[in-house]
Amino acid sequence: MTKDKKDIDCEDALETLSRIRQEILPLFEQAIYNSDVQYENPNLKNCWDILECESSQCNLYKTKVKDVRCWQTVGTYCGKKVQGDISQKYENCKECKVFIDAIPTLTEELGEHFNNMTFLLNQQKHIIQNNSKNLARLNFELVGSLEQLDSKNKEIQTLMITDKLTGLYNRHHLVRVMEDELARHHRLKQDMTVMMADIDKFKSYNDTFGHVEGDKMLSALGQIIKSSIRKYDKAFRYGGEEFLILFPDTNLTMANIVADRIRQAFSTKTFDITHKAATASRTISMGLNILNADHTIETFIKQADEALYQAKAKGGNMIVRYGDI
Repeated sequence: MTKDKKDIDCEDALETLSRIRQEILPLFEQAIYNSDVQYENPNLKNCWDILECESSQCNLYKTKVKDVRCWQTVGTYCGKKVQGDISQKYENCKECKVFIDAIPTLTEELGEHFNNMTFLLNQQKHIIQNNSKNLARLNFELVGSLEQLDSKNKEIQTLMITDKLTGLYNRHHLVRVMEDELARHHRLKQDMTVMMADIDKFKSYNDTFGHVEGDKMLSALGQIIKSSIRKYDKAFRYGGEEFLILFPDTNLTMANIVADRIRQAFSTKTFDITHKAATASRTISMGLNILNADHTIETFIKQADEALYQAKAKGGNMIVRYGDI
């Protein structure tokens, strides 16, 4: 079975996160005891080879030193001009093809930032001992690097649980959320409602206008859903043109109000089909189900799906409650 793009994106994100955990995070702990520790980057190339440089006066020109980084070395030449130390030239070096080729992924980029940070720390050890201002600045750089790593980690986590097309949560994240929410609501004995929604006659829309236009419709419905629910409601792209919304602390009546708001907003929206010089619209059908003490995740969702099926069987563009079947 061919994997779809969101599965590939998720796998890539997991692989990146795994590499960061294995290759980058341990370096910060090692650096506490060994200031010479560095990230071993397999993508380093000789700057004179990549740039076809003939500046023989350069301190690096055709050197045999292994794993040398031109952006860390004083007295290098670039554009036939002598360059200073790392603190003077690093910003320009980040735009250089030599540096860009050395960081093909986020892992290498973080690794080289780590190397440059430790390189600067080692250079200024003697100043740090006598200058508290330098110590504060370098500590700030270290905190900044860790914050950058944490920010990238959060970006990866968000990527892993988000459907790129609609901006809603993806189905992979649903089980974890449902387990937490069901446990909490069973314990507190509070209402919780789930809604299943499906675009009516979406296949014919794709067949008539193409998948690009279909994707635009899915994206638009995702935005309508996001703007219609509360901050603590959780919406998911369940699969294809099917969506699931979880309403914590909400009874059927309140959930029905929100569902109808989404239904009306979508049914009145028209889509411009540029290459066909036409406009088109679709409706959605919805099924609602309220949590009871006997529900598992599977039965809770399955009953909402059965209500959705009834709504579509009755012609679509309506909301059916499971208890009314």
